[in-house]
Amino acid sequence: MRTWRKYHRYIFGYSKWISLVSVVLLITISITGILLIHQDDLRVIQTERVPLNLLPDHYEDRLEHTRQKQGTTEIYAAEQSVPLRWVILDLHTGDFFGKYGFLLYDVLSVMAIVLGTTGIYMYFKIRKNNVF
Repeated sequence: MRTWRKYHRYIFGYSKWISLVSVVLLITISITGILLIHQDDLRVIQTERVPLNLLPDHYEDRLEHTRQKQGTTEIYAAEQSVPLRWVILDLHTGDFFGKYGFLLYDVLSVMAIVLGTTGIYMYFKIRKNNVF
């Protein structure tokens, strides 16, 4: 098999997985954006809480820091959950994925820009070549 053919198969195999992960993250950003815009209309977002055992470890530190800052450490010591609004906001901004989650979203944004601009270019290039 020719070298360029092997290269094409190699790149295509990885690009479809990268595209799949990118689409899932874009859908997550879109849904959480809609929820953040309508958070005042949806009572669930205002009242529901998410247990800490379902979330990454850095949420325990964040909850403890918030309690200390507000002076409510003794009052809510037994409560082991965070507001749903926190989780939605963190998913939207990338903080859910830890300290470097914003870099993941930056890469995703650059990929979306590249895909969008190449898509527009290809659309007009193909349209120009077709004669009706």
